[in-house]
Amino acid sequence: GSEQKRLAEQNKPAGAIPSIEFGDYHALVIGNNNYTHLPKLKNAVGDAKDVSSVLTRMYDFQVSTLLNATRSDIFSALVKLRAELTWGSNLLIYYAGHGIVDEYTGVGFWQPVDAAEEDPSNWISNSDVTNMLNAIGAKHVMIIADSCYSGTLVRSTGKGLRTAKDRDVWLKRISQKRSRTALVSGGIEPVMDGGGGKNSVFAKALLDVLKENQSVIDGTAVFEALKRRVVLGSDQTPEYSDIRKAEHDGGDFLLVRRGAITEQPSITEGADALEGAKKQCSQLGFTEGTVEHGKCVMKLYK
Repeated sequence: GSEQKRLAEQNKPAGAIPSIEFGDYHALVIGNNNYTHLPKLKNAVGDAKDVSSVLTRMYDFQVSTLLNATRSDIFSALVKLRAELTWGSNLLIYYAGHGIVDEYTGVGFWQPVDAAEEDPSNWISNSDVTNMLNAIGAKHVMIIADSCYSGTLVRSTGKGLRTAKDRDVWLKRISQKRSRTALVSGGIEPVMDGGGGKNSVFAKALLDVLKENQSVIDGTAVFEALKRRVVLGSDQTPEYSDIRKAEHDGGDFLLVRRGAITEQPSITEGADALEGAKKQCSQLGFTEGTVEHGKCVMKLYK
């Protein structure tokens, strides 16, 4: 609403990323444990609750959480988002639950709690998801899927999306382009339900990365930060790429930590300005003492 627009305006970053409007943030978080016909899971509901909490408290998302959701529940929520979201919106969809791949067609599916093993009528196919994403007007959409065989959703082997060396230029560029990306917990393979304490290995790594970030982080950086942790803790390898046939156009999803922008010091006169520029560049992710940090300071301290 108007309050969100006011906050978005207020949170416009200063200095090195001068004209980025991050927009409003929405999330649909799905966690399925209590399956009617399939084996029950232990961690998916707890993972979903924890992800919802972090997105709400630390990243100012408006979150809709679906626990033990049917196919109908999931589609109803997506239809609602389709009606509400505009070009200025960002949408993150998190799914934790059963997944399966059709051995004959290679098509991947999410399995809601009403799914049956031999009857695909209640499964949700990758193309179902893609078609819905094409109809949603949000500029940036990222799916995070913690399920078996989730790698069928992404286009490539998931080395991440290319980034520019100059971070402020990169952020501005990707913020303006449409993105449809997926971060998945594994490739064409089963994944672990547990292994990360009360969370799955993947969810634990994701939550840790989101909690550790203090500024603006893009989907590629989230992927790179969590991949090593997941690989070390399990036999699965996360992937990140654009979603097949979803009209991705070179952007990336940006997650903005609450207060990251407004807490940056304003650039004033004299020595204060130089210290402010140094601090701001550090907060933007440049390591003090590096050439990139120096360039950033020179850019701000004119």
